[in-house]
Amino acid sequence: MKKIIMILILSTVVCLAVSIEASTMFLEDWGVTPENWTPATAPSNIEWATEDFTGEDGGFVSPGWGGQPFDSEAAYMAFDDSKLYIAIITGMPQSGSEDPWRYDNDFYDNTFDWNRGLEKYWYDPGDIGIDIDGNGSYEFAVTTRVNNSKSSYAPTPGDGMLLSGNLEWVDPRAWKHYFLYNDWGGVSDPWAVTGYDAAMDMGDSFSYSAFGDSHYAIEMVIDTSLLGLESGDLLSMHWVMECGNDNINLTSEVPSSVPEPSTLILLSLGIAGLFIYTFIRPQAVKVRKSAGRSGVEDRSRG
Repeated sequence: MKKIIMILILSTVVCLAVSIEASTMFLEDWGVTPENWTPATAPSNIEWATEDFTGEDGGFVSPGWGGQPFDSEAAYMAFDDSKLYIAIITGMPQSGSEDPWRYDNDFYDNTFDWNRGLEKYWYDPGDIGIDIDGNGSYEFAVTTRVNNSKSSYAPTPGDGMLLSGNLEWVDPRAWKHYFLYNDWGGVSDPWAVTGYDAAMDMGDSFSYSAFGDSHYAIEMVIDTSLLGLESGDLLSMHWVMECGNDNINLTSEVPSSVPEPSTLILLSLGIAGLFIYTFIRPQAVKVRKSAGRSGVEDRSRG
């Protein structure tokens, strides 16, 4: 018994040490590093992309424009049993970033934009759109912003919230000068959710953390039953920062290995029934047998 206890203690210590060292939820387990975006050990159904959109419109929408904070490096989407894994690697901090050329530059008008409730030349990360049937309409979104210290026209309920029901989106816009915007012709739409019916806190199933010296990893794990996914569905995701500089998109087909919602319900009922039969019923039988033996002993004494 002592050996078993010692083994359990050592295992717990090792697990805690690993969790402390790890800076990502699952990307590192997939073999992704700040030096190599390739997911060498990810699930076989993974879809991933690097520098998804390079853009046109004079080259303003392209990797690295505005510096490292305005760069989307890679995105990943995979399924494992009943879980959907989504990850994005970007240079954008969760608190947002300033336009390095225009922010605090006297040449530009740095007054507050009262029409949009926005501090000019400061941009935040966007919400992650999830499109269930691939028709370009996002039925779900996952929030990535913590607060609205720089912007009030797109309020957020906090980061790591799964939003659903009649989502209302706003599109990205970048300040040019004197109340002129550049929206890149809509190629990066949409940016953030401003209206929704329901919000669910994802808790530890969401993370926005530093990944290396100059990158950040946005990761989430979503139970497919929450999205109503069925095998064969086309699933698309979209993410962009507020200025619309460098968006990234992925599309994947839900594999047949993902249990359908009805299957999960039946499986849960089956497990519950097995538990009752295995543990509760024998206890009841044991009680009846004990009662029977007590009756025999009493009669023999009489």
